[in-house]
Amino acid sequence: MALRPKRLSRSARRHSTAFDPARRLGGAPLDGMPRPTAGVVVRHGKHLEVEPLFQKGTSFLLTRDGQKAASGDLVMYTFSHGRRAKILKIVGEKGHIQDVMEALLLDSLQQRGFHERVLAQAADAAGRERRLDEGRVDLRDLFTFTVDPETARDFDDALSFQPAGADEVRVYVHIADVCYFVQEGDAVDLEALRRGTSVYVPTGVEPMLPPQLSTDVCSLQPGVDRKAVTVEMVVDGEGGVRTADFYRSLIRNDRRLEYQQLEAAFRGEQAATGALADALQLGRPLAATLRERRDQAGRINVISHEPDFHWEGDELVRVEAAESLESHGFIEDFMVLANEQVAQFLEKRRVPAVYRVHDLPDPFHLDHLFDVLASLDLPTPPFDPLTATPGDVRRATAEVADWVARFTPKGRGKAALTSQVLRAQARAVYQTKNIGHFGLASKAYCHFTSPIRRYPDLLVHRALLGELGLASRPTTFALSDWAEQCSRTEREAAKIELQADDIALAHLLADRLRREGPDLTFGGEIVGFVRSGAFVLFDTLYEGFLAARDLPGDYYQLDEAETALVGRHTGVAYRLADLVTVQIKAVDEARGKVDLILAEGLSRRPR
Repeated sequence: MALRPKRLSRSARRHSTAFDPARRLGGAPLDGMPRPTAGVVVRHGKHLEVEPLFQKGTSFLLTRDGQKAASGDLVMYTFSHGRRAKILKIVGEKGHIQDVMEALLLDSLQQRGFHERVLAQAADAAGRERRLDEGRVDLRDLFTFTVDPETARDFDDALSFQPAGADEVRVYVHIADVCYFVQEGDAVDLEALRRGTSVYVPTGVEPMLPPQLSTDVCSLQPGVDRKAVTVEMVVDGEGGVRTADFYRSLIRNDRRLEYQQLEAAFRGEQAATGALADALQLGRPLAATLRERRDQAGRINVISHEPDFHWEGDELVRVEAAESLESHGFIEDFMVLANEQVAQFLEKRRVPAVYRVHDLPDPFHLDHLFDVLASLDLPTPPFDPLTATPGDVRRATAEVADWVARFTPKGRGKAALTSQVLRAQARAVYQTKNIGHFGLASKAYCHFTSPIRRYPDLLVHRALLGELGLASRPTTFALSDWAEQCSRTEREAAKIELQADDIALAHLLADRLRREGPDLTFGGEIVGFVRSGAFVLFDTLYEGFLAARDLPGDYYQLDEAETALVGRHTGVAYRLADLVTVQIKAVDEARGKVDLILAEGLSRRPR
């Protein structure tokens, strides 16, 4: 299950400093040269220059000794003598989305693809797939199925269900046994640690593991025997886990489902038959019980829209706001349960491990959220940051998150308020000290269920199997550093993925303007501010920048609370969550940037 990070408005994204994993891990940039930069070639008078595409900076004249490029080409370049740049590679054209995505990955990642040594070692490791292992529990007769997105190729997890008593269900969560193939300290492992995570963009994925492993022998593909690590739990009718066992297994995926197929079965649009129907009859009501139990414990549930891109061959044709489906929750409920059981086991045994932790919000950040809401004349719960207990923080956060999720204030938008709630939260990170997971209302939580695409899961597998005596005990002296590395690479990957989404959205928007004309108007909502203007979310998924200098009738400045642009002379204000009608001023497809203006005579009257 490849769940993407929640998409936040640009104003809600927390920027982190650039991080070079190779520098921290003692590596070097590719071929010992400075990392190349992506740029677009432009003509200024008689000269060709290259402008950085994704980095800040000025344009540079081209040297004569680099590759020859034409105006409009996307290139990778490096700095040469003087204020000149040398073109190392021509990537393609700036109007072609696949080329722009490739340029983004080349610019953002330390390396595209894998070195020959890593690929050769991965090929050798893949050969172990045919080995018969003593002590591996044979579960091939147990009906097993996977649920993933339509385009998924790396299947980390699978499920099985059996009745276990009058009101009990035996739940099997099978996870790819990646550490069987990736040995600690080998070339594949070190490369996976450097990457930390797979990076998903609309045109594809830059995997953490080489394809011989990620989409082949580790992936729980249908109809073939696969090595797994299984969490077997007996769960009662109230969602309580009576017993939990962990072991290496041999499974066979009997049915590969896509989320939409499972959703159709839940809605009665497509009948589930045979063993699948039996499994869903056991699993579906239990998933609902687990969800209700977690909600009662105080889970913070904030829903935001994510783009779901659709392709026809190599052409990006449309985007929709991804639905929040029961099928998504069904899978997530059991993955969260397995992650908790593994974390509780490791903590109880005092095994050095990496936990996924989410601290309580800072009471003063929460108080600022309430100040923002109050400045917008919206209700807030009573709260004193100086005396607030952890229980007070949870109660107040849950109350506001629930209110924002269920209600939209009259004449205002919801996305801006959702963004503000998210900004008040602490960041979830990896660390060796367990402090619980606030958002999930969990006392002990780890990432265990996606070892193909996340390195922390691989570390947890090694800790678990080492404690069970099913593998050698892993090295732990640098575990804190590795946890920090995983947190950093996760943030960097999320930034790349968000930027890739913006680029894809800008391409679709530009194409729509070409087809329907440049005078289209859109309903939008102000979701954030900087001193120079406002960010506006429009048509559900698109985000653009409305410059303060383009607002009519006055000189507008950001107020002290940073929740409104206020006219210096008139006092007219454009406030957070205000509904506005906008037109497109300009679209920079290659950079994923959209500039907006108010649609004259159509915008909601500012306050």
